[in-house]
Amino acid sequence: LGEVTDDDVRVTAMHPGQRCTVASVAGHAMYERSNPYFEYVAGGTLDMSACRYEQFDAKTARITGAQFVPAAEFRVKLEGAGRIGERYVGLVGIRDPYTIAHVDDVIGWARTQVRERFGDSGYELHHIVYGRNGVMGDLEPMKDRPAHELCILVQGVAPTAAMAEEVCMIGTRQMFYARLPDVKGSAGSVAFALDEVLRASPAYRWTLNHTLRCDHPLELFPTHMTTAGI
Repeated sequence: LGEVTDDDVRVTAMHPGQRCTVASVAGHAMYERSNPYFEYVAGGTLDMSACRYEQFDAKTARITGAQFVPAAEFRVKLEGAGRIGERYVGLVGIRDPYTIAHVDDVIGWARTQVRERFGDSGYELHHIVYGRNGVMGDLEPMKDRPAHELCILVQGVAPTAAMAEEVCMIGTRQMFYARLPDVKGSAGSVAFALDEVLRASPAYRWTLNHTLRCDHPLELFPTHMTTAGI
């Protein structure tokens, strides 16, 4: 429960077994923000760089020092997502050190097999390597030092479910048959947790991330009031 006054903000935990502490409330300032000191909203910026947090009572934290800086113009944020297609996912495990060292070659082999079947366009195929850089991608500072065991999430996306399933199946299964230098066997360097690929929810991506200038805060949000009664 939040109580806002001209002097402070007080946040109280409503659950009998919980409480709001200085640490829990201050930590929330980092939620979905690239900078914990500034929150940019439609009409300006909430400057929290001078915030002071204190324990008001056993269940309440008190915050003072926040300042709202009005923007020169009012802007409304527009966000949107567009559907790409149907999606299937597969899971691949790798424990063999040599295969881990050549995991990009293994993925490249599988992707080549998909291209031979479907060409270069009309679908998407993603291999996310957990244990190397699956979470942070190219921003991962230790991507050259993978773990002793990898899990690869394979995603196939296509206009139809049947095509997405086949893209994902080939992109997953062909990792098992990847040809690597210095390996005499023709298969078996990866493991599968499941015998099939699984249908997932449709794939979407961001299509709109913009701000629109308005002369008045309610310009784009007309309000109509109706009195209903007997």
